Amino acid sequence: MEDKETKTLNCSLRIIIITLFALISGGLQSKAAEDKAVSGTYTYYGHPGMSMVEAKEKALEGAQNEALRSEFGTLVSQDIVQTNEIVNDKEKMAFLSSTQSTVRGEWIATTGTPAYDERYENGVPVVTCRVSGRGRKLSNKAPEIVVNALSAPDKRAVSSEFKDSQDIFVYIKSPERDVFVMVCLEDEDGTVYKMFPFESTPAQATLKKGYDYILFDKDRPGGSLGEMPGDGLYIMTDKLALNRLYVVYSPNYFRKGSWTYLEEANLDTMTTKDFNKLMIELRRADEEMGMKVINLSVMPNVDKNYEYD
Repeated sequence: MEDKETKTLNCSLRIIIITLFALISGGLQSKAAEDKAVSGTYTYYGHPGMSMVEAKEKALEGAQNEALRSEFGTLVSQDIVQTNEIVNDKEKMAFLSSTQSTVRGEWIATTGTPAYDERYENGVPVVTCRVSGRGRKLSNKAPEIVVNALSAPDKRAVSSEFKDSQDIFVYIKSPERDVFVMVCLEDEDGTVYKMFPFESTPAQATLKKGYDYILFDKDRPGGSLGEMPGDGLYIMTDKLALNRLYVVYSPNYFRKGSWTYLEEANLDTMTTKDFNKLMIELRRADEEMGMKVINLSVMPNVDKNYEYD
């Protein structure tokens, strides 16, 4: 039989354990700010030589920004610089003013399918886009990373325009914290491909703080990130195609969702709709999760003979 002192000690230990568990559960991953349903409409006026496909992409970006601006507002900042110079032995003072406007929200995911009205005016494309999605107020808690698409395995070879079957590389400069990363590619047909982590990537593999990484270089050994399967990252097309590259990252470990293996591509896939649902769930649970989106335009290769059915 336990004496009174032993019972008190056991009770105290249970309280300590429960308290520690609560602290650990709340401290490992901070809950994100509440997301809201947002919608916006924007008309984009293109320029001579711009394709309708490119104009639609610009209209979508504008509609998303308009939706966030309408719900969360904008932050307006003004920088004033004073300059002094001597003219005819007299001091002349001048002021230079620069005003910037920043949307105070971030786009989490698109819900439904964006609607477009397309037309040409004086030979240039004009597109009105209406879009709905989920957005949240900027928290500034996601680590800031640098992400670029590259046309060569060199961080200076930044590009967003590629040719059919041309190798694409992804440059990531990690923040001052280790981060877990997922890289996905979305095509125009509503399919998202999980490009990274690779099948051989350890579950706890992170991009180490302060390091530069170039992903999808088949001439580089995988090391701690695992070996890349296949021939790297490239897009095959016989027409102008716009694809989106998503780089999702967080200092907290996050599940990658349920994907379907596509044998002919040797990649895991899911629909755009399911991917957007996954992003809403993940970013709703983790305010330190960030996402970079890069639009990639891919042109058919003029030196290649395409076969049509």
